[in-house]
Amino acid sequence: AYRHHKMLRENCLGNFKSLIKTVTVDMAMLIYLNGYVNTKTAPDENYARELMELFTLGKLPESQYTEDDVKAAARVLTGWRINYTGLSTFFSDVVHDQTNKTFSSFFNNTVINGQTGAAGANETDDLINMIFSKSDVVARHVVRKLYRYFVYYVIDTDIENNVIIPLANDFKVNWEIKP
Repeated sequence: AYRHHKMLRENCLGNFKSLIKTVTVDMAMLIYLNGYVNTKTAPDENYARELMELFTLGKLPESQYTEDDVKAAARVLTGWRINYTGLSTFFSDVVHDQTNKTFSSFFNNTVINGQTGAAGANETDDLINMIFSKSDVVARHVVRKLYRYFVYYVIDTDIENNVIIPLANDFKVNWEIKP
């Protein structure tokens, strides 16, 4: 838990997309949301769902990912394991789903091609890139969360148009949180 909190504190004002990748393969997150037991024979959807719903896309009507998208994302994320001796994570192609993963029209019917061997770890990057291709949705979701936490919990049409959208447009340029 200490290492997880340290990682969050060190990256909280940096690049959000990089933070998402780091959190995705972080040992504490793999334990907390069952990523370390996510295998090709038993994909676990916990982290895939939170990645989309809580961390990036949200649940508002503009975010129209499907249940099948969550399942496909879970299959992409198979293979991440924990080295308890070294307190680190690693990728195991033995338990990774090496088949192609197809996503819904929300993601433009993207297919993440299954990869073999160590290259299977690259599918995680493909998944994150695909999610961030919905830049308007991701940026607005994150900016709304920050606004609600630091300013006020109610976002009306005026705030959406004059605060959220302009900040989201700046945010999605390079995903840097501090500016």
